Amino acid sequence: MQDINRLSDEELVSLYKSGNERAFTELYSRYEQKLKRVIFYYIPNIDEASDVFHDSIIRVFRHIDTFDTEKSFASWIYQIAINCSKNYISRNMRDTQLLELERFRLTRGPLRSESPEDIFISENDIAEFNRSIDNLKDKFKTVFILRYDQKLKYSEIAGILKCSERTAKWRMEKALEKIAQYLSEKGVI
Repeated sequence: MQDINRLSDEELVSLYKSGNERAFTELYSRYEQKLKRVIFYYIPNIDEASDVFHDSIIRVFRHIDTFDTEKSFASWIYQIAINCSKNYISRNMRDTQLLELERFRLTRGPLRSESPEDIFISENDIAEFNRSIDNLKDKFKTVFILRYDQKLKYSEIAGILKCSERTAKWRMEKALEKIAQYLSEKGVI
């Protein structure tokens, strides 16, 4: 019996296509938290983000037979989650982002482990930082989230967004400039 945990994502997809249900369970385990975090950046409401996550997984499940195992599964699944998030926003998004983000932070803790620098950042500064991300144009926000939160390489981001690596780096640079400008205008930096 194969050690399913050691298989690549693409090998798991092939195994699942051949009838092994555990392969899909392993893929789900690998991506559940990552996708939830990406979706939450777009939809900072725990319940709504959870709905979009489930919609994303259903789409993956329904269309996994069309996935080309010669390509990156990570790129494919992230793109599905991002597209589902964007579709949801265009249909349903309300103006409760900051309240829900704060609720999530208080109930679930910080989005990343606290460094010594984070301890000294005021709650207002954190809220302004989150607003600066929310104010980014979509193409900059997506690159920022994938790089900053998911720690993906620019080559992986380029694959997800179907752009060149150079374009992904440029978008990240612009995202950082816009965040810095926003925070400067708000007196945070």
